[in-house]
Amino acid sequence: MDRLQRLEAEMEGLKSSVSELQRQLALLQGAWKAFGHPVETSLWQRGLPVIAHGDRSRTLLPPDLSPKEEERCYQLLRRYSFRLFLRDLIQMPEGTTLAALTRYCSIKTARAYLKELANLGIVADAEGPGYRLSRRAISSFGPTLEWYVSKIFEREFLAPVLFNVRLDHTRYGGDYDLIALVCGHLVYVEIKSSPPRGVELQAVSAFINRLRDIRPHMAIFLVDTELRMKDKIVPLFAEALETNEHRRNAPVIARLVNEIFHIEHGIYLVNSRNGIYTNLRRCFRDFLQASGKTTPASLAGEEE
Repeated sequence: MDRLQRLEAEMEGLKSSVSELQRQLALLQGAWKAFGHPVETSLWQRGLPVIAHGDRSRTLLPPDLSPKEEERCYQLLRRYSFRLFLRDLIQMPEGTTLAALTRYCSIKTARAYLKELANLGIVADAEGPGYRLSRRAISSFGPTLEWYVSKIFEREFLAPVLFNVRLDHTRYGGDYDLIALVCGHLVYVEIKSSPPRGVELQAVSAFINRLRDIRPHMAIFLVDTELRMKDKIVPLFAEALETNEHRRNAPVIARLVNEIFHIEHGIYLVNSRNGIYTNLRRCFRDFLQASGKTTPASLAGEEE
């Protein structure tokens, strides 16, 4: 009888512990709902509510990808040649031969990439000499690239991140490619999937204006290319900064290393040579060493 009483007492103790754990879990869930995503909270504090984010409907990724398949997509996208291949595939979503897909890779590599995409449900009819993209409505590689870069922030930097973000109460446009928090600093990244020749002054001016809206601690203009930034992108930024509100003393654009440039250690112009992750990491290190001296919004011409 004493043993039964002890067991009953232990059961009551366990019930009490479970009830307390459930209460604490409910408190944590309530706190999470109250504060939301860390990036969303930071933007809300700036008076910029998030309308939407993370829409994958315009990416090449099927909606029902398993975690294993998503991991495979991420690993494939790390290859610059694969990203170039996907750009061509979107432009030529169907073909009886692989000729249109071999501008930047061999036929053997193209066939291997198609097999990978077929396994992921992105490509159909890849067994014969031809191919067919399953999601024919996809018109740009940009959204898929945004998703990939957001995964770099999540996986490599352990950073809270939102991609394909739409904000309310902005003056210069409410669409932002990627916004993240790195070491407590709000980071805005504009991502260009086209080569430098496809980037125009209007896009650079829009990027600079958006810095005034969200006032990030750090901003990055990322062009997914291995071509030189000095030839086209750097002159565009110089022109945009010089004409911005007719400023006479525009900030200087300086080379950080290789094809990475910075504007007073607050705005970075980056390509993908040596890898996107490697280049982002180099920018973060430089920014953190110089943080507190200035902000991208001030470089864009707005008073603090």
